[in-house]
Amino acid sequence: MVLIALAILFAGLGAASLGGSDSDETATETSLTTTASAAAAPAAARTTTAAPTTTAAESTTQTSTATSTSSAAAATSGRVDKSVPVRVFNNSTVSGLAAQTADELTSSGWSISETGNYSYGQIQNTTVYYGSSASEKAAAQAIAAELGVKAEPRFAGIDSASPGVIVIVTSE
Repeated sequence: MVLIALAILFAGLGAASLGGSDSDETATETSLTTTASAAAAPAAARTTTAAPTTTAAESTTQTSTATSTSSAAAATSGRVDKSVPVRVFNNSTVSGLAAQTADELTSSGWSISETGNYSYGQIQNTTVYYGSSASEKAAAQAIAAELGVKAEPRFAGIDSASPGVIVIVTSE
């Protein structure tokens, strides 16, 4: 009987955490308190069983809060500072690839400060590099998502370059 009550309780907690509504969580906590009180009245052994259930409900509530925070952070990431200077360098044998990528980024509202060739080594895949500032990282991640490539911190060869985002394009 207790196991059936716990199964129903956990099913309700699962449904409440998927719904993400505060009113569902309040109803689940009220239901949880009622179940814990009913279980505590007949015997002390059942109270011990009910106590972990209350802890599980608190954990579920914390998980829902963390999920909401992640969603809010994802929503705020849509506000990226597009005035961060962007330099686009070609690291391939394809002529005009940096200019083509720069035009694409300019049409999306990015501020291109320089285009040219990167001839200081071979980069395997097109990558967007950012410096130490949070605005550069956010801009680099947004540009990388737009181009369908990855964003990484600057490597030693470009670490001391001027502030801003650096896009090194390859034919890959």
